[in-house]
Amino acid sequence: RHTRSDRDWSSDVYSKKHIDSEPELKPAKMQHNQRSMKQLGALFAKGGTCMWYAPSGGRDRRDPDTGKVEPAMFDPNAIEMVRLVAEGAGAGAKTHLYPMALATHNIFPPPSTVGGAFGEERRVQYTHLSVAVCDEVKDKPVDKTLTGPEARKASKQARVDRCKVAYAQMKEGYMAIGGYDQ
Repeated sequence: RHTRSDRDWSSDVYSKKHIDSEPELKPAKMQHNQRSMKQLGALFAKGGTCMWYAPSGGRDRRDPDTGKVEPAMFDPNAIEMVRLVAEGAGAGAKTHLYPMALATHNIFPPPSTVGGAFGEERRVQYTHLSVAVCDEVKDKPVDKTLTGPEARKASKQARVDRCKVAYAQMKEGYMAIGGYDQ
């Protein structure tokens, strides 16, 4: 699973990495994810909701060459999914994207390599937490005169650009809070 909340089951989402881990459960997992996104849309429509999610999967690993904890690149489609959920709920105008940098590697370190087994053991360690909230990433409008393939290309480029801006801001915040030196 990707994210969890003790208070609200709907925030529980099966990640792309593990949705196929038990093929017989894939339809149920996909249905669960759809219900979760619908619930998220209802929360966005209501307003006053603060949601944190990791558009990279949140598994920042130590670089074997430098020894620094490197934040994983964001997935433009993960950011777009949340934006579309908000828009679909009629809450696009009151939904805001603020990249956050969290230096949590030492609290809940991931395995050193990608591709660990489903249900891998991880241990929580008690240490400080550092957080940086960055400036809001504002959408740049896509040219409304474009149609067909040109419109799709421009929309995809806008997603990629939004992701790059959010990631660059997060990295600045990450450096400011000492994230690389965990």
